[in-house]
Amino acid sequence: MSSFSTQLEGKHALVTGGTKGIGRAIVELLLAQGANVSYCSRSATDNDFAAFLDESKPSGTASGTSVDISSPSSIETWVEKAARKFGRVDVVVANVPRLKHATAASFSTEATAESWRTSFEADVLGLVSLINASTPHLEKTSGSIVVVSSVAGFETRFDVAGSPYTTFKRAQATLAKDYARKLGPLGIRINSVIPGPIEAPGKVLPDGSREPSRIQTLKETNPEYAQGILDAVSLRRFGTAEEVANVVVFLASPLAGYVCGANVLVDGAMSTFL
Repeated sequence: MSSFSTQLEGKHALVTGGTKGIGRAIVELLLAQGANVSYCSRSATDNDFAAFLDESKPSGTASGTSVDISSPSSIETWVEKAARKFGRVDVVVANVPRLKHATAASFSTEATAESWRTSFEADVLGLVSLINASTPHLEKTSGSIVVVSSVAGFETRFDVAGSPYTTFKRAQATLAKDYARKLGPLGIRINSVIPGPIEAPGKVLPDGSREPSRIQTLKETNPEYAQGILDAVSLRRFGTAEEVANVVVFLASPLAGYVCGANVLVDGAMSTFL
């Protein structure tokens, strides 16, 4: 009987949006499994995981780069440099973060044309660019892709339904399903993870403190709305970034070798769709 190991030691993973929240938890878990991780965000540096590396001393190494995910050329350059640095690409995690310049309009059905455009460039065009740039490298390693979407793209009970954010989060899961048919014959697996409401810690600031998470901010600014979201979750609690990361890393690993084209819910039974 084989041991239950992710078999990621010595492998190389790319993670977008890797400095906070779900993305950070994914990077830390990959490092703990012995993988080398190239991560990016708008303000990423090589020191983002210094404290984690010093404390945990994993065998994997972390390399951070500031990348504009809405720019296809920036994504392609990052992928190529990361592939050269580590000699391979085995895993790609597309965790598109909320745009720095995104406003409440991105989550509103009354969004402007500009909000739709900027959201599309990051959430859809950025994802397509990442997949296309990574495919030649993943084909060599029979690698895998995991797309982090959101249950907000599938539920219509809340007032963000029909906004750029929800529309393009659903599009991401659809793209993952479509690409599974295209990439499967190349030996590349692709799946999507659909988190529900996650109370993830914010980014670590230079002074050691953390910026508040979206859930924390919502609890303070609109507690009734936050409670309404919580009431929709069957488990009656918010999820954690680590719980999402566990599923992402499993799907990325050879343990999920026959899982391709799946949309996996991690939402505490919040969703009402099959």
